[in-house]
Amino acid sequence: METPYACYLRLPDLLDLQQPRTPAERTAQWAHERFFITVHQSAELLAGQALVDLHRAAEQARAGNDREAATALRRVTALVAILEQHLTLLDHLEPDSFASFRPLLDNASGAQSSQFAELFQRIAAADLLGPPSDTLPAQQPLAASALQALRGAVALWQTRHLLLVERMIGDQPGTGGTSGLAHLRDQIDLPPRRRPAGPQ
Repeated sequence: METPYACYLRLPDLLDLQQPRTPAERTAQWAHERFFITVHQSAELLAGQALVDLHRAAEQARAGNDREAATALRRVTALVAILEQHLTLLDHLEPDSFASFRPLLDNASGAQSSQFAELFQRIAAADLLGPPSDTLPAQQPLAASALQALRGAVALWQTRHLLLVERMIGDQPGTGGTSGLAHLRDQIDLPPRRRPAGPQ
């Protein structure tokens, strides 16, 4: 019999969603793939909540409610910060372990996540808090400051994700057919690589 807790959270449904394509008898690879699925599914849940709170922040900003907009933006920032730390879970998946089940992904790729794409596009949008205006920081200083912090959190996520992909697949093409690292570098503003100092 389900407890009210399990019923409220729909735990049987939630915990049945981790379905590796690796045959169960290949226990090590099956466990690695299930771990990979679990990490990505939980990230999508967090990204979904971030979108809900970002929509609320935009509504409050357009209504002129600076404090409420800033509060919602700070929660989105906290969610993005957790998502950045969340990537460290995949440091516990060795590249050769990932390579063992990577062909089973077919063309599935995190680059195809509609939620992450929408989240980062909306955060970067100039009109997130309303029509762009030189007086916006003065009109809604709390929201403007919170949005700046949020955009910084996104840059940290993108950088950590780039380093993770570099560790996992190096210069190989991305699973979804992208150029891999080159594609990810194009998504963020990175400082130019320093050239080694030559002889003086």
